[in-house]
Amino acid sequence: MRYCRKCVQPDTRPGSVFDEEGVCLACRFAETVRNIDWAARRAELEEICSFARERNVSGYDCIVGVSGGKDSTRQAMYVRDELKLHPLLVCCSYPPENLSDRGARNLANLMSLGFDCITVGPAPGVWKRLMLQGFLRFGNWAKSTEMALYASAPKVAIAYQIPLIFLGENPAISVGTMDVKSTNGDANQMKNCNTLKGGPEALLEDGITERDLFWYRYSSDEDMQLGALKVVYLGYYIQDFTKRNNALFSIRHGLEVRPDPPEDIGDITGYECLDDDFVLVNQHMKHIKFGFGKVTEQVCEDIRLGDMTREEAWKLVLAYDGKCAERYIQELCDYLGISRETFREVSERYRGRGVWTPDGSGGWRLAAEPEFDGPGSGERG
Repeated sequence: MRYCRKCVQPDTRPGSVFDEEGVCLACRFAETVRNIDWAARRAELEEICSFARERNVSGYDCIVGVSGGKDSTRQAMYVRDELKLHPLLVCCSYPPENLSDRGARNLANLMSLGFDCITVGPAPGVWKRLMLQGFLRFGNWAKSTEMALYASAPKVAIAYQIPLIFLGENPAISVGTMDVKSTNGDANQMKNCNTLKGGPEALLEDGITERDLFWYRYSSDEDMQLGALKVVYLGYYIQDFTKRNNALFSIRHGLEVRPDPPEDIGDITGYECLDDDFVLVNQHMKHIKFGFGKVTEQVCEDIRLGDMTREEAWKLVLAYDGKCAERYIQELCDYLGISRETFREVSERYRGRGVWTPDGSGGWRLAAEPEFDGPGSGERG
């Protein structure tokens, strides 16, 4: 396990790429921002918009996948107000047992800003059973839910003959993973990213049939091509598309954030994972498996923006990364119908080898720490 020499991201992230100098791909992209020709990117985006307008047969130019959170709120309003497109919002909603009241209010707030929205709600019973299988077989209860979240927009686009789908940020640029083999605005291979590739078959159990998996299976290449469907990372084309900027924008437009302290939620901002508390447990599990969680992602963005040193970032990582209040873990256990001991056993089964080492008192500590004598370690900017 090693850490990027410029930020504090470890190479244990699936799909991560470090160069020969030990710098992650996301930091290398951050170095190029000042040289980007944003006018050229805007011209490229306008061509994409023209593509959508020319193929509009439904009344909608495009689809924006939404949860009601910070990124989707900004994307929806940018598409409508800046690009002058007519979007249809598509939300794959968590079942009532999952969806937080805050999440429901945020989605209602987004719709109240003047948008049409289709909400997809896969059957709660199948949803829960697939979640359980994902947790037991992969240590990742969110494996199936992410499949549904990403598959729903193409399904609706093909059904309604809507030619364009906007996603948010390209993961190669934002976190330095190369699962999707794209370093630009092309998101058509998103289905090949770490969680989505392979489809839902790996989660099947007795009593779940092929017909139950419709909303979990990403549309085939043939269907995408027949629909002439284009999927685009909108964030690639927006100069100030960052988590913080998106949050500040969305808060001004009614977004409700978390009041929880970071030691309860493993989050130092309060504006992520708003619609489902179980996501906090998923970040806790990611920390156990790979040695990083939400705080690492948040401080790495701040380092790349020049707002935080690596030393400052590392202190926050040690203090809060992977933290999750017991009440949230117990709520997930109750929902999945497993004991707290089963949760603990599965967690330990998936604890990352080479990531953790015994701390001498019955617990664990990270097996490696960043070195602070490299570039970017001691100053902002």
